[in-house]
Amino acid sequence: MTDSTTAGADEGDESPVDGGPADPPAEGGPDESSPPAGRDPAPSDEAAGPADRTPAAPDAEVSDAATSPRRRALLGLVAGGGAGAVAGLVAGRLGADRIADDRPGGPWTHVAPGASIHDAFAGGALAVALGAGEYPIDRPLAMPRGASLRGVGRSTILRAAPAGPDPLDAVISIGGGGPVDGVSIADLVVHAGGLATTGIDLHIQGEDGNFDGEPDAMCRLDDLWVYEPLDDGVWYRGDDAQATITTRVRVRRAGRHGFHVQAPDNWWIACEATTTDRAGTGESHGFEITSSNNHFSHCKAWYCAGHGWHHKGVRTTFTGCEAQDTKGHGWFVEWSQCTLTGCTADTASAARLGAAPGAADGFYVESPDKLVITGCTSTDRTTPPQQRYGFNVPAGLVDDGRFVANVAWAVRDGEVHLRR
Repeated sequence: MTDSTTAGADEGDESPVDGGPADPPAEGGPDESSPPAGRDPAPSDEAAGPADRTPAAPDAEVSDAATSPRRRALLGLVAGGGAGAVAGLVAGRLGADRIADDRPGGPWTHVAPGASIHDAFAGGALAVALGAGEYPIDRPLAMPRGASLRGVGRSTILRAAPAGPDPLDAVISIGGGGPVDGVSIADLVVHAGGLATTGIDLHIQGEDGNFDGEPDAMCRLDDLWVYEPLDDGVWYRGDDAQATITTRVRVRRAGRHGFHVQAPDNWWIACEATTTDRAGTGESHGFEITSSNNHFSHCKAWYCAGHGWHHKGVRTTFTGCEAQDTKGHGWFVEWSQCTLTGCTADTASAARLGAAPGAADGFYVESPDKLVITGCTSTDRTTPPQQRYGFNVPAGLVDDGRFVANVAWAVRDGEVHLRR
């Protein structure tokens, strides 16, 4: 991978969907040579015909259907895994085609590639299963209350395709600034392709109509790939977009922020983001957090044209999260009242992203108020190192005993810099 003086150093040498670099990254850097495998559609149940439900006579021979490899595998799951194994099948872990059921009373409506998901929801469907292929989105896909949308993995692609010259506001819209709850999206690609401002816009305001009088939206985003939005990969906003859980979501080449978090009281697990700073402002962060009481576990910001993590919120927890190869600070903790436990900064002020040597730190903490940093590490794996300090923190954080068991090495100007 060649070095670049532009913010989006990884844009030109990677395919838009697979995200794999043409050249291997520097030792220890992000390795995309083996991108996440998509789930291929499972063999259709209809090919073999419906199972015979008529009880056999005591001496009758067992039918071929009953002894088929697929039937034996299912029986093995029931015998070996019990209800949990069956629940895994029903939950769609073998792909949406396995659970699509268009029979009268069936729970899922199957939409073939190229067909309209908008029409399925407009027709009253609340559980939509997609196949392997592309779905052009010519206007933001508005998710109804309580709706589920599931693909078969990375081979299911929702691609922005605006009818006119203007980009879409978003590929997927949840709430649209009003009340909605119980939305679930899983196992697919949201490809903005520079033709949509936001990949997924989760904008929820109000509680009217929520299930059982709940005060929170309780949405779920899982196992998604979001590519090349003009601004944000996933944007969380509105006072009532609460209790939303985002897991295994990968945002690539976001023009502004990977995850733009303006809503309170939510969770992120195993998510990652890269950014390009399309507008050239320097404000293009993997995770931009400006709200309260949010929780991040084992997430990663890398190849970010701004900071990896920018925290300007309160009552936030970070556990096992990482910043790697960032133009700005790995972690810029502007506001305090948060905890960082077991987090990592690796190669801030990265030359490959156009940063000047010594321009940024692994961890830069603005205010020490009610902040705890424990068991974190900071390093620069390049030679010579570019990252200025491992930790650049107010001395009061150390004096008060809230900077504990942190380690830095192989940095440019010093492992820990205490500002007094």
